[in-house]
This record gives sequence, structure tokens and C-alpha cells, in this order.
Amino acid sequence: MTFPTRTTRWHVAEFRLPTSGPRIVPAPSARPPILLRFSHPSGLAMAVEGFDDGDGGCVVRWAAPEEGRWEWNAESPHPELDGLTGVVDVDPAVGAAGSHAHGPVRAVGFHFAHADGTPFRPFGSTAYNLLHQSDDAIRETIDDLAAAGFNKLRFMVFPQAGDYVVRTPEVMPLERTADGGWDASRPVPEFFRRLDRTVELLGAAGIQAEVLLLDAYDNDAYGLNRLTEDEDARYLRHVVARLAAHPHVWWSLCNEYDLLDRPDERWDRAGELVRALDPYDHPRSIHNWRRLYDNRRPWITHSSIQQGQAADDAGRVGLFRDVYGKAVILDEICYEGDIALRWGRLTGRQLVHRFWTTICGGAYASHGESFEREDGSLHMVAGGRLQGESPRRLAFLRSILDEIGGAGLEPVDSWWDDEFVVGIPGRAYLRYLGDTHPGGWTFRLPQGLLGERLEPGQRYAVDVIDTWEMTVAPVDAVFELDEVGRNESYARAAEPVALPPTAPVALRIRRLP
Repeated sequence: MTFPTRTTRWHVAEFRLPTSGPRIVPAPSARPPILLRFSHPSGLAMAVEGFDDGDGGCVVRWAAPEEGRWEWNAESPHPELDGLTGVVDVDPAVGAAGSHAHGPVRAVGFHFAHADGTPFRPFGSTAYNLLHQSDDAIRETIDDLAAAGFNKLRFMVFPQAGDYVVRTPEVMPLERTADGGWDASRPVPEFFRRLDRTVELLGAAGIQAEVLLLDAYDNDAYGLNRLTEDEDARYLRHVVARLAAHPHVWWSLCNEYDLLDRPDERWDRAGELVRALDPYDHPRSIHNWRRLYDNRRPWITHSSIQQGQAADDAGRVGLFRDVYGKAVILDEICYEGDIALRWGRLTGRQLVHRFWTTICGGAYASHGESFEREDGSLHMVAGGRLQGESPRRLAFLRSILDEIGGAGLEPVDSWWDDEFVVGIPGRAYLRYLGDTHPGGWTFRLPQGLLGERLEPGQRYAVDVIDTWEMTVAPVDAVFELDEVGRNESYARAAEPVALPPTAPVALRIRRLP
């Protein structure tokens, strides 16, 4: 038996406990193969399920949310494990980086932050079938995404089938039954250890792992889309037990869920199960094809939405915020690529425009590439090296947001003001004009209902940002508010700001001391 006695905050501590009994992968109503109850002197308590790892032993993975001494005791149907006790001393996460220093990301209002309050701004990409590529290909993909500045990756557990899928999985997630189906009570350890390694590589690269749990892209090639609700639940229980201790994990119940003929009640039960099994409250979502899910459901922490038009039209994404009252990520806004299908032929400039429009609506977006590779696949299917023009420009956008700081940019007077300004009212603003704008801009700010109020005499600096050439040109002037009304404010004495006539432009407006 391996019992850790010391760890650091938010690092995965692994308990390995050999058993002599049969493998146990329980149904939702049954006891797990082992459950560890942790308690802290502060009164904080956690119940963490383990899983059978297929080698005659149970594993529990735990990440301590607080420093200090934790006590634990075991509950198990295996007599040799039931009643075991121990202590673990948890040290501060000194010198740790990313999630290991700051804890899991969670949706906070319309934005995201780590457990310690550090803001997180998702700039994610997509490689659905990454898990089923070679080890070298997985590493190459992750290294390239990290170098490009992406901090989140969406990928599926179950294999994808259909167009542009050229690699057959080497190992499947579940054992076969005698009649050719799948035995959800017998997950394949080799497969799930591969999943473990991929998630660990992402974490080491500073990338959040958004795990797409169920598969709408099976197309009956493997039959994993035909699992019963109970079989889904057994599988979900195993995945959550394996991965939840990693602070950089997100859950997405399914991509394009409505491709599968299942009632919403079944999806709700699966989402509630994931919520109940995860003691760390990782982000949870479900993604649509043509029919939006009711993202007001309590198990959903943020809205993951596919709608390209919402990223093209200023202000449209804000409607999703208003309806659902949660953070919004447009996780599929079409892809930069060169294929004939309409979802895969955006230019880099079009994709960058969609990101800026989404950010300036108070939401977030996800990237993907669909240039056809030599083997006939696509990056958004299999990963590999990025080819497009958008990634470095998205990294530039991320740097602009990091410089502004704050928890996230909020729409200012979004219902009435047609300029769709976002910012931290009274401190900093971002206005995206795109590439169809006049030759000059007269200093004007909307007066919102929330945050610090605009007052006469406040002084601001303006930067003109070329979003494609990635340049920031400070305007050689100070703009002092001399007309402050109920809904808008001006610096009338200042000259209009000259704008480059053909470049896609944004304005960054920051208050001076």
C-alpha cells in the first residue's frame, strides 16, 4: 500500500491500495470501490471516490484545497481497505505555477478565476481526436499550442469517426462483451492511463484540459454512442474519479449533444452525476449543434455555445449572457482553414475578427484549425502543428486583456449603447471598430449603471490598436471629460483620434491618475 503522508496544496496525491477481491466499477447508486473521507481542523471535509485501476488495486487521487494536517479514513466494500486511517501534511504551493499554485478554475459571474481569485481568461483551441494519436503526436500538439499562447484545449475521451478521421484507435476505453457490445464495468486500464498522461502533459504545459465526456461523433463506427444510461453513468464515475484531482480539468458533457437522440432529462441526470461526484467543482458545460441547451440548469457552470453569427455581430453574444446569467464561451465559431465545408474555411482575419467581437461582447471564444494535412486529417481533429495566421494574433489579444487586468471586461450600457464598449467602468475600456470605421473617432464613453461613475475632469489616455498587424499606437493627447451626461460622456475640447483607413482597429482607453 502507498499512502502519501506529505504533499503540497493543489498537487495530486495518489493513494494506491491493493485488493484481493474482484474489480468494482459501481453503478451510481452503489458504493465505490473505495471512498476516502478527508477532514481539516478548519472544519472543511471532503469525500473523494477512488477507482479500480485494473491491476488488483484501488486508487484514490486527492488534491488538498488547504494547507495544514488532514486526517482521512477509508470506506470500502473490500474488507482489507475498509476502516483504514491516516494523516497527510499539506505544505504551501511555494514555487508552483499555473493551476498548481492557484487551484482549479471556476466560473465567477460572467468570467473565470482560479480558486484563489486569480483571473483566468480562456483562450482555447480544439483537437477532438487528440487522445487517439501517437504519443509523439500528442506531445507535438501540446508543445505547439503552449508556444502559441493557448491556455485551454478541448478533446474527446471516446474516439471520433467520420470525415477527416484517418487514424484507428489502438486501444478502446472499455472491454468488449460476448455479443460485441461494451462492458462499462470493465474500463481498459491501458486506455485510461493514456488519458492520464495526456491530461498531465497539458497541465505541465500550462493548458487547461477540457474533457469532452460523451461522444456524438461515433456515427455507429464503434457503438459507444449506444451505451445505456446506466453504462454512461459507470463510465462517468470512473473518469471523474481518475481526473478530478487535477486542478486544470474542465468537464464538457458532450460536443453537439443534440446529434444524439436522447431526452434532456437524461443529459440532466448525467450532468448532475458529474457535479455530485466532483468534490472540486470544476467547470461543467454542454455544447450544442442546432438546438441550444437550457444553460440555466444548476449543474451547468457556464454556457458553451456554437453560433458563428454571434461572433460576427457586435452585441449578439451579450444576449446569451442576459438569458442564461452565466459566463459564455463560443466554443465553435467555425475554423480557420481551407476545406470546402462552410464551417472550415474562415480566413485568419475572419477568425481574429470573431474573437475581438466576442471579447468585446463580454464573452470568450475558442480557436480551431481546419487546414487539410498531408494524411487527409485536420488539426481540429487530430492536432499537430498549427498552420494558420490567427494564433499569434490571438496571443496578442490575450496580452491586451492581461495588461488591462481585472476579473474580466463587462459590457457598458449594453442594452442601449450601439458602440458596444466593454471594460472596467471608470478605469479601462475596450472598443472594437473592426475594419469598417470612419477616419476619426471623437472621444466618447457610455455611462453605465454599474462600477465607478464618470465625472467631469477625469483624464484618459487612448491607444489605437491594429488587431491584425498587432501594433499599439498611443495617441499623443490627454482626453479630459468636459461633458458628462446621464448616458454618455465626452472630451469635447480634444481633437478627434485619427484612425488608419483600412486596418481593423480597436481602441484601448485607460484612466490617468
